[in-house]
Amino acid sequence: MTERFSNYQVTPSFKNSLEGMVAWYKRNFEKLPDQKHLKPEGVRPPIRYCTLQPYSTYIVKRYPSDSYDYDGDLRSNQEYAVMVDGDNPVPVAVMHLEPYGNHKQLVSFKGDIISGEIKLVLGGNETDPISLLSQNATSENITAALEKLPSIGRNNVAVTVYPGRWLIEFIGDLAGQSFEPFVVDRPEAAVFETHVLETRWNDSRRVEKLHYPIPLIGEWDGDDDAINDAVAAGSFGTANWFPGVGYMSNLNECRDFNGDGTPEL
Repeated sequence: MTERFSNYQVTPSFKNSLEGMVAWYKRNFEKLPDQKHLKPEGVRPPIRYCTLQPYSTYIVKRYPSDSYDYDGDLRSNQEYAVMVDGDNPVPVAVMHLEPYGNHKQLVSFKGDIISGEIKLVLGGNETDPISLLSQNATSENITAALEKLPSIGRNNVAVTVYPGRWLIEFIGDLAGQSFEPFVVDRPEAAVFETHVLETRWNDSRRVEKLHYPIPLIGEWDGDDDAINDAVAAGSFGTANWFPGVGYMSNLNECRDFNGDGTPEL
């Protein structure tokens, strides 16, 4: 007999093990304020962040057919969890709110295969082709392409590259001005989507380590070299500061996955 738990069909024993892990985390974090040996670290404000790498605490796997444990009990098709990253902290880029700052746009990519070249169009003028290969899609290369547009020019735009997202800020002579959203010119054969929106959040140029307070379960897809991580790189979230522990996530954006081990960004 199985029961649906956290979007997976799991056996009662596996469900109990997950609930035990959650209970362990709760017990330990509730004790933190009483630990006298911790040095006071002051109060830090909550942060909004963008994850810089994918993360899962565990992945769910399934025993093959006709498999048995050491006691000879049948385990065919039973699910079990395998630790991947443990509870290691994850690097995140800290963002800050700029409600009255410069005009900023966020270009996001989503799809099975994000490759090839695109052009960004502003005011009827388009950039030279911009490669989407990770080693080429750098802030320097994207900035150089945008600065060639007659409506932008040199030193008037700043670009931050997150996994699957580009944050574009209008600065210099264009500071304080408003612009229409960029139009993305994609190849007709492209299998990915692009989304452009105005944002009031900017990159603080600061990286922090982040903990997730409960185990996050990814899904094994049959290849030990590729899993569908519970948290995709390039996702947004918020976190609070806990003395003696550090920043702990209290909200993380859910992302879709492709089924081939790579997250849709």
